[in-house]
Amino acid sequence: MNKIIIILMAIGVAKWWYTDPTISVDSNNISFSYVVKQMGNTDKNDQLPMLIALHGNGDTVGHFYDTALDQYTAPMRIVLLTGPVSKSIRGSSWPWTPDDFKFYGKAVSEAVELLSEKFPTKGKPMLLGFSGGGMMAYYQAVNYGDLYSYIFPISSNLSLERLGEGGARPGALVHAFHGKNDSVVSVSGGREAVKILNEEGVTVDFTEFDGGHHGVFLDMKSKITQTVEEKIELI
Repeated sequence: MNKIIIILMAIGVAKWWYTDPTISVDSNNISFSYVVKQMGNTDKNDQLPMLIALHGNGDTVGHFYDTALDQYTAPMRIVLLTGPVSKSIRGSSWPWTPDDFKFYGKAVSEAVELLSEKFPTKGKPMLLGFSGGGMMAYYQAVNYGDLYSYIFPISSNLSLERLGEGGARPGALVHAFHGKNDSVVSVSGGREAVKILNEEGVTVDFTEFDGGHHGVFLDMKSKITQTVEEKIELI
C-alpha cells in the first residue's frame, strides 16, 4: 500500500511540474501557463539549454509542439508559453497593439528570467516564435535581447510603431525564417523587421524560402530544427 501511495505522489508531482503549470510576473500581475518538454535522454534535474517557444495566434501549445517542434532530439528543455491576450475557441493569442507589446513584452522577459531560475538552465535561454509569437520574438530581440543567446522568429514581422520608444538592449543573435509566398504575413514585413533590428544593433541572419505561411513547417521544419540544434551545441 505504501508503495502505491508513493507512486501516486510521484505521478502527482510530475503532472504539477510538467503539465500546464503557471509562472506569475509580479510587476504587472500577469500569469503565463506553460508546458515543459524534455528532449533527449535527460532528467528534469539536468542542467540543460532552454528553448522558450511561442505559438501563433489562435493556436495551442500542444498543437504547436506537434506541428513545429517534434523533430528535436538534442538534449534540451523546451518551454511552451501560452499566449496571454485573447482566447479564441481553439487557442490563445499574443499582443497586437503598441501598448500591449510594451505591457506584455516586459512580462514575457520577466517570465523567461523566472523560468531560467526555476529550471536548471545551461547558458542563456533561446527564444523561438511563429507568426504572432514571432512578433514577440522580434520585439524581445530589440528590447530584451541581452536575456537570450539566440532568437528564432518564423513567418513574422515587426513595425516601428509596435517596437515603441524603449531603449534597445541587443545581445542575442537572431536567425529568422520567412516564406516568399506568405499570404498571411508578407515577406516584406519580415524584411522590414530585419531592417529595424539592424538599425537597433541586432545581428540578424534572414532565410527566405519558396513557401507560404504554414508551409514553413512542411518545407523548412528540418532546416529550422537543424539550425536550433547547431546553436545548442554552442551554449
